[in-house]
Parts: sequence; C-alpha cells; structure tokens
Amino acid sequence: MALKTNRRRLLVAALFASSALCQAGDLLPEPRYAGITAGGSAAAITQIGSNNQTQVDQGGSDQRLAQVQIGNRNEALITQSGLKNMISAQQAGLSNVLEINQSGSYNQASTAQHGTNNLANVVQSGSYNQAFVGQYGQANQASVNQAGVSGTVSVTQYGNNMSANVTQR
Repeated sequence: MALKTNRRRLLVAALFASSALCQAGDLLPEPRYAGITAGGSAAAITQIGSNNQTQVDQGGSDQRLAQVQIGNRNEALITQSGLKNMISAQQAGLSNVLEINQSGSYNQASTAQHGTNNLANVVQSGSYNQAFVGQYGQANQASVNQAGVSGTVSVTQYGNNMSANVTQR
C-alpha cells in the first residue's frame, strides 16, 4: 500500500513539474479556431512576492493592461469593457488593495501604491475619462468615481492615514 502511495506522489510531482515547464508559446494554432480573433487586447501581469492575487476581466477590443505587484499579500481586481481602455497599475509593499472598473471607450487609469495597507478604488464609466492615483505610505485610501466625457482626476497622497474621495458626473 505504501508503494502505491509513493508512486502516486511521484506521478503527481512529475505532472506538476512538467506542467510548470509548459507555456502558452508552446501551443500550436488549430485551423478550427482560425476565424476567432482576440480583438487586439493585451494584458501583462507580473507578480513578485508571496500571496499576491490578481483578477482581470477584459471585454471589448483593444484593451491594454500592464500590472505589476511586488511584495506580499497585494490584491488587484481589474475589469474593463468597451473599446481601447488602458490601465497601468503597480503595487509594491504589503497588503495593498486596488480595484478598477472601466466601461465605455478610451478611458485611462494609472495607479501606484507603495507602502502598506493602501486602498485605491477607481470606477470610470462613459468615455474619455482619465485618472491617476498615487499613495506612497501606509493606510491611505483613495476613491475616484467618474462618469461622462473627458473627466480628469489626479490624486497623490504621501504619508500615512490619508483619505481622498473624488466624484465627477
């Protein structure tokens, strides 16, 4: 019985090791999927550290996302829909949370959180909205909510325990 258990463990370990070596670049295109296009959207995510989590849901075409998390226990929830929306988000430090939700077209959001326990929440609807959120410290909170056309926001917070809330309609 112990021999079977050891064989199963070795098999599982071999499967995990071999699956880690496989990459999407190793896949060959299949003719049956030739008519399906990706819509020109791109997402580049880099996570360095422990227990970092990213959830991305992009819809529409030509969406752009570049997101980096360095540190531990950072969390990012990002959703885009519409056309040609762009997000550049990075978090360095511990236990930072970032939520971005963009709808419409040609929206841009760029955030950076460095420190510990920072929270940023950006929601943009409509088209041609831009937002930037800084936060370089501890326990800072920023919330941006825009709707309409051509809204522009810039929030920068240095230090600790700061709060910013912006709403434009």
